[in-house]
Amino acid sequence: MRQAFVEKQVWLYSRSSENNNETRKPVITEHAAALYVNNEPWLTFICSPTDLEALALGFLYGENIITDLAEISSLKLEDSGSRIMVSLTHTSEKPAHFHRTSTGYGLDTRLNPPHLPVDSTLKPGNVLDIYRQFMDQQELHEHVGGFHSAGLSDGFSVPIMVEDLGRHNCVDKLTGLFLLQNRPFTPNLLLLSGRISSEMVFKTFALGIPLIVSRTSPTALAIDTAWEAGITLIGYLRGAQFEVYSHPERLQG
Repeated sequence: MRQAFVEKQVWLYSRSSENNNETRKPVITEHAAALYVNNEPWLTFICSPTDLEALALGFLYGENIITDLAEISSLKLEDSGSRIMVSLTHTSEKPAHFHRTSTGYGLDTRLNPPHLPVDSTLKPGNVLDIYRQFMDQQELHEHVGGFHSAGLSDGFSVPIMVEDLGRHNCVDKLTGLFLLQNRPFTPNLLLLSGRISSEMVFKTFALGIPLIVSRTSPTALAIDTAWEAGITLIGYLRGAQFEVYSHPERLQG
């Protein structure tokens, strides 16, 4: 299996220096992994070459192809992770369109009545502390730069965290790892490093998570979807402050 980053030769230019200085630095590995479902090619992920099984499972869960791991009869990697082979216990028609775009889901996707914990509240200071824990776990981004990350929190710590070159890959891998670990805790927050799209809101809703937190901005559609889904959406978390875009009633104290 390939590594998440490799070292490459680079030449460092500085205006104050008369010479280009040759050095080596780590750079992100870009990996193509084709997903096959019941031996039919569905799509190709452009991703970091880690946690590929979790990526496939999380994607299928987010697309509502599966609702439980019991629907997977086999899952294996072939050709050094270039193919992810998934066999289901049932037939499944390849969707005409996937909910996987640069900006997220379309408005034609319907939300079922929310099953979110309406009495779940957090103090703003706790949100800041949890996000700081999340940031401290971002090893690949700190070492190389350029990685996105996502984490699941139980409201106290961040038991599951992943990094990938793609925002959507991160959430799919996170979902897959959560399922593979047999849902080891009740998730209370989805933590993101990048822009919040409406797709992120739908995936959060599917896992029954009431809060999303990011250090960057949500889209307008993400905000509208969060209001409809009953999800508290927090963005622009910087230092000791953040902005709340939907359902601020969950933040108390």
